[in-house]
Formats: sequence, C-alpha cells, structure tokens
Amino acid sequence: MAKTLKRFKMQRAMRSLLWASAFCSVLASAGCGYVDVAPSLTPTPAKQRLDWGMNLLTGGTVGAGQFPAKFTFDINAAPDCTNDFVVFNTGLTGIAGSAANIVAFNNLYSTQGSAGGLCNQDGPSVYWSYFVGAGRTRTSTALSLDGSKVAFVVEDGGFGTALLIILKWKAGQGLGAGSPVAVNLDISGLPWTACTAGSSCSATISFSGPARDTISAPFVDYANDVIYVGDNLGSLHKFTGVFNGTPAEVTAGWPIIVNVNHALSGPAYDSASGNVFVGDNSGRLSYVRESNSTVGSCSSGSPPCLGAATQQVGGVGGTISDGPILDGTTGFAFAVNGTDALNHGTILQANTDLTSAVQFSIGGTGTIGTGTLYDGAFDQTYLDSSAGNITGFMYVCGKDPTRINRPAIYQLSFTSAGVLNSVGTPLLMNSSRDGAACSPVTEINNTGSSFASGDWIFFSMGSGAANAAPIPTFSNCRTGIGGINGGKGCLLGINLTNAANPAINPGGTWPPVNGFFVTQGTNNNANAIALLQNNGGSSSGIIVDNVSTGSQTSNIYFSVPTTGGVGPGLPNCNTTTGVGCAVKLTQSNLN
Repeated sequence: MAKTLKRFKMQRAMRSLLWASAFCSVLASAGCGYVDVAPSLTPTPAKQRLDWGMNLLTGGTVGAGQFPAKFTFDINAAPDCTNDFVVFNTGLTGIAGSAANIVAFNNLYSTQGSAGGLCNQDGPSVYWSYFVGAGRTRTSTALSLDGSKVAFVVEDGGFGTALLIILKWKAGQGLGAGSPVAVNLDISGLPWTACTAGSSCSATISFSGPARDTISAPFVDYANDVIYVGDNLGSLHKFTGVFNGTPAEVTAGWPIIVNVNHALSGPAYDSASGNVFVGDNSGRLSYVRESNSTVGSCSSGSPPCLGAATQQVGGVGGTISDGPILDGTTGFAFAVNGTDALNHGTILQANTDLTSAVQFSIGGTGTIGTGTLYDGAFDQTYLDSSAGNITGFMYVCGKDPTRINRPAIYQLSFTSAGVLNSVGTPLLMNSSRDGAACSPVTEINNTGSSFASGDWIFFSMGSGAANAAPIPTFSNCRTGIGGINGGKGCLLGINLTNAANPAINPGGTWPPVNGFFVTQGTNNNANAIALLQNNGGSSSGIIVDNVSTGSQTSNIYFSVPTTGGVGPGLPNCNTTTGVGCAVKLTQSNLN
C-alpha cells in the first residue's frame, strides 16, 4: 500500500509523523491485544482502574477532533517505561506555575489504584510539563522523529496572533498540568545548536498576518523539515528548519491566501503531487501548489501558488473540521463536511488537482444538524492492497440517515481503481439524543497478540448511548448496567475481522447483526466504556501505542473535557470529578 497513506494513518493516529518516505517502516499500522472476559461478567470499577487517568485541571482538554502524540513510533519495538511517552496539549490559558500549556507522561504501561503492569507502578509519571505563555494550545501537537522536540500552536494571551512554538524538552521539569515550569532558554531566531546541552529550549514564531488559529494543527513534512499550518483568516503558512535548522516562517511567496476570512482545517502535504490540501469553514476543499508541484495549475502566477480548482464538499456552507486524507497510490484526496446544507454530512473524494470528484451523503435528515464530522480510517485490507487492485473499506462516523443528528458508522467501499462507489448501510448507534458528535475513527490491526487478533476501530460518541445494540451487552454505557454512568457519552471498539467472519457475524456483512454485540466471540467482538455527555465530542481523537503481549503495553490514549459520575475510573479521572483528563485504556477490553 502507498507509503503516503500509511504515513497519513499514523498522523491520524498519533499526529506526529507524516509523509517522509524514508520512514515508512516506522509509520505502519499498529496493533492491539485483548484478554477475553466471559460474557457473564459485568465490568466492575476495579477493572476500570487497571488503566489510568491524569488530571488536566478544570477545562483541560486536547480538544474535539485533535490528538495527543506518542513516542516511540515503532509499534513493534519493545515497550520502554522510561523513554516511551505521550504528550497532551491542555487547551488551558497558560498560567506560570499553575496551568500548563503542555504536559507529557512516561511509565505509561502501569495500572492505577495499585502498582502493576510492565512498569509496576501506581499510575504513570509526569515526564515534563511547561508553561510557555498566557495563551491556549487548542490543536494537536507534532513530535520530531527522535522525539526530542515537539511543535504546537499557541494563541497569545490577547487571543490575537497565533504563535508556532517548537520546544526541546528536558525530562523531570514540571510536576504536572497544575505545576508547570518555564523553559530554560529562548532561542527564537537562532539555530538549534544554540540550545545548551542539558537545557530545555524553545523557539517562538509569530504567524505573519496577524491571525488566530483555533482548528488547524501543524503538519510536518519531515523530509524537508517543514511545517504547514493554517489560520482563521484563510491563509496557509509555511515554516522551515523547524526541528533541525533555524526555525523561521517563509515570507517570500508565503503565506498563501486560500479563502479569505475562512478558518482553515489542518493541512496535508502530498509528496507525490507536491500539493498541500486544506479545507475551511465554508465547506471548500482547496490545494496549494508547492515549488515542486507536478500536478494542477495555479489560479495565478507560478508555484508556490493557490491551485486553480476547488471542490465544495456537499451543499452550501458547513465546515471541513479535519485535515484531508491522501492516498498516494490511487492519487485521491478525501474530505468530510459535517454540516453542509445539502446532506448535513458529506464525504468527498477528488483527484489531486481537484478537477474531478465523487461525493456521497453520510448525513441525516430534516433541518441542518450541528454535529461536526471528522475523517474516517481505512481497514488493514485496504492498506495492504495495491494500485489497480484496491480492496477493503474506510470506516467513518456519519449520521443516522433517518434522524437529524445522531451518529452512525458507515463502511465505504471502492472500485478496484480506488474510486469511492458506495457508503453502504450504516451501523446505527441508536442514540437517544440529537446533536452529539463522534470523535474521529482510529484503526489498529493486531498482529502481535493471540488474545485479540483482528483489525479494530475505536471512536467515541458524545451522548445518548443506547441501552441496546450496538452498545455491547455488558458495557456500563448502557443505563441498565452503568446506572448513573450510562446513557451519556461512550467510547467503543469494534473488531472488524470478527464482523467480516460469517461464523461470528451471519453473512459477514456491514452492519453487524445485533447478536454480534451480545456474544463476545473468540477474540471479543466489541467493547465500550462510559464517558460523560459532551455534544461537541465526549473524547479527543484517539491514538495507539504498541503491538505487544506484555502487561498493559497495548493501549489507546485520549483526553476527555470533563469527568463525573461514579468512579473510580471512567467516567471519573481516576477518583477526581469535574476536571479534564488524560486517559489510557487497554485496547484489549477498554478497562
């Protein structure tokens, strides 16, 4: 499968590595493990506490549709308690000494409530935490290839100009989200060689403009040490030397105005075409031709330039909230608009000069719903297929076609040439409320654990979890099981391999029959765990770590914006309520 697509997959899953062809081997799909639980056993708080939650303070969150970042990137490497870590932006207004902009944890492979797991301790450790200014970090972070630096966007304290910050961290600095420290050295305008050994350092660059940035996460072209990121006024910015040189914004020919006064989504650079693709909050998909572009034409002048063609995703209006997906093998780009006036949810596939496209409704009915939709994820069969012989599917959370705004999981199919040709019949989540968004869908293929062989998708829904299928029978997302915790937000995992097996799911077709969510199956068919209600999204984007059989070493990570209900464990933050929370759950049983 295309290296480009595999690289994208890890950016969706980790928001940390992208598009550098030399690194395809470390950007391949990840796996998960499962320890079988007899279907007669109801989940208990003790099992929930096998995993951990760390306090991000009141209002602390990575953000709906945004992702934490995990190091290391090689999911086949031996898990390392000291050197593996996960970074969470907090979304908080930074306050010196009391509110971090960014925090990281190591000793990930631990339990909480008592010492356990590979790391044999009670909860993870704070690896570092920093205050970098009185602004908010609302979008995903991006790690350097060696993990020593992290890039992120902060809005300044006056919520005016956005700032790109590249941070070289030092282990042991800061004590958590509520006790950050300042960076030792500011090397803004200088090369990274100016960072003294043994010190933490940062480079801060104000966006030229000025402009805010509330939804566009930085996209790294590792091969060229470049970051692309959009702003709220419709311009795409380019920064060079970000991890290995002298960090600076390019101002000759940049920034490029994409769509005046329309906030841009996260961008995505395609090394095959040399184009950068980006959506905006008018529902338009555009592209910018880089200086090495070989596809498309300029709207005026010569590269770098705005591409001549655009595509409206769905009907008038709406917002493309998530960065486009690119498949370098088939030469197609994908974008999702959750609130267009035509379908109230549309997915579009276009060629890389945006001159031709197909699009399908994944929306609801009635008046326009407010629920944001995010990108989907390809299954392992698609990722393993080759040009001219594309097989497999994409899974995306859309809306129940008979409702205004209730979630449903669509299975998208393709011709052998990779052209999107159907969105099929969706799996209705049977939510009891309108208006609740899903998180982006994350896929992970388990090849390393006999306990949970199969290809999995993970996602959350914002509210109204049903007391029936497809919520698994013994999940506390159901009111009949979870009591006060049930009927609200819910995070789910579905085993696609089992769903495609006629011996487990009669017919092996999508959507799975209701019984699929009642009988667990040999390697577990589905799991779910309760979260608090949040219509904007009950969790952030979800990332994965390892393919491993070790104790607590195959996990997912995400944040939730608030906690409550009955604990310990989710929907609490360990034993704390009313705070944002950084969370680890095992891929095996979400416990």
